[in-house]
Amino acid sequence: MDKLRPTFKAPGRPRGFTLIEMLIGLVIMSFLMGALLSLYSKGQQQFMDQNIQSDVLEKTRYPLAWIARDVKSATQVAATWGSYTTSSNTLVLAVPSVDSGGLIIDVNSEFDHVIYRVLERKLQRIYDAKEGVSARVDGSRNLADDTTGLSLTYYDASDATLSSNFATAASIRVSLSTARKGFRRTFQESLNSKFKLRNK
Repeated sequence: MDKLRPTFKAPGRPRGFTLIEMLIGLVIMSFLMGALLSLYSKGQQQFMDQNIQSDVLEKTRYPLAWIARDVKSATQVAATWGSYTTSSNTLVLAVPSVDSGGLIIDVNSEFDHVIYRVLERKLQRIYDAKEGVSARVDGSRNLADDTTGLSLTYYDASDATLSSNFATAASIRVSLSTARKGFRRTFQESLNSKFKLRNK
């Protein structure tokens, strides 16, 4: 009969977390959350830095391609045009004017002018067409921001460096530098190439 009698246990301590266990759990969770946030933040910074680095490289290569195209199609380097003067950091090119059909009008007497210069860290390309002759539209455009330097060296037909009389230049070495600040460092890119003028 004793075996059928229900037994009762005295109520003991309820099972759960103590205050100390809760505090230890919170400390561990806060360390884990801090580590995860730090890892995420570093990943984002690295992603942004890589974007800035590729942007700086593109801002150096793209304008250099424009300059190469204009130098190779230029008839000559112009000493001056309007308020622009050819120097070690300003390039003034005389390019043949074209008609509305895209044909060169007269390679010896009809010229438009293309000017490259850096103004307030912006590399500008200014196209100045001869009035009433060229089919192209005058205009100025910024080819790149964050430009830190444009350096030009002029060479004659014998590849000797010119310090004046730039109209006799047969080729030009163009050095272009771009820089932009990232999260922890500044990314810089410098490219230089030598281009020959047409028929020189």
